[in-house]
Amino acid sequence: MNDTIIMNGTEQDRYYAFTFDDGPGRLPISLWLDALEAEGAVGTFFFTGEWMDRYPERAKEIIRRGHALAPHSYHHRRMAQIPKHVFMEELKAVELAYQEATGLPCPAYMRFPYASYDDERLQWLDEAGYVDIEGVESFDWSGISAEAIAKVIIPQLKNGTIVVMHSNDIAIGSPGSLKLISDVAKQQELTAVSMPTMMESLGRKPSYRSWKIVVEVPETLEYPPQDWHSVESVTPQLVEQIASWGVERYVNSASTAAEWQEQLEQPLPSRGAKEWFGVREFEDSYWGYARAYASGDTLIIHEHGAKEAQADTLVYMMRWAIEQAQAAGLKRIEVRHDIRRMLQMCKQLDWKAELVSERLGDL
Repeated sequence: MNDTIIMNGTEQDRYYAFTFDDGPGRLPISLWLDALEAEGAVGTFFFTGEWMDRYPERAKEIIRRGHALAPHSYHHRRMAQIPKHVFMEELKAVELAYQEATGLPCPAYMRFPYASYDDERLQWLDEAGYVDIEGVESFDWSGISAEAIAKVIIPQLKNGTIVVMHSNDIAIGSPGSLKLISDVAKQQELTAVSMPTMMESLGRKPSYRSWKIVVEVPETLEYPPQDWHSVESVTPQLVEQIASWGVERYVNSASTAAEWQEQLEQPLPSRGAKEWFGVREFEDSYWGYARAYASGDTLIIHEHGAKEAQADTLVYMMRWAIEQAQAAGLKRIEVRHDIRRMLQMCKQLDWKAELVSERLGDL
């Protein structure tokens, strides 16, 4: 069961890792990111699913700036005090929050809140395909000063050290301690790397979990797709309007019209199968778009966006997708974004839908 826990990196590689738990609310995440980057360091942030749901833009910012984001349970529960079904629910919930905040599959490595685990919970974690990341405790969670944090960590700094810190509203000394620790690390010729890099140095590349919603195509539709229709090509007017919506939910989202033009012209992974580009036109304006393609007997919605963020907007898009699937003789529809809201909408409409997970290798 020791293989389920990583306590440190190798003794050969001159690596160490700054890791941070929880997620700040009142304090900006930039306090930690700026401090790391000033030292040329990369950090790994073990944050809760609640935090990712509340601050998706901050979650994306961590990844955009070259750092790693990983799960820390959904509700910050003491995992050694909960039964197995709740334990697994916590993992599933944080994975969904991660994917919806970032648009990326969730890493299958995590840290237990409060270091609350036992042999049985490690067995459950192993069953879920996860690895637990522990390390050297900094005690910054108690609100001590930057100097006090550095005094704890520096004597333990060596090849493979994983520093356990916090990025929350209490660990106010944490950002300031990074320079003090980094100065000593540089003297020892140590490089601060992300946990994926540390894991790879151990010969243990991280795996990832992706979720999708699979909807069975109903035989009939009670209502039409509310001004949705398919188009042959992307027009400049459509690109300009999509750019004006401010849709920036995913790490790889475009923002300017030129970036959107480039993204929308990227080929889909359809391998020559049928493709669709759907739009919603209303009041002489565009209100939504979706790109989809066929794979076997399934219509896969590759990406979508809308001018308004209400959940029922997803219903309109799905009605369009169902019409295309019916016409093409397809049996199912797959979606990987907005899947929790999509699942709720499907339940309300009595469409048969389920959440399905896939374990992925190194990305």
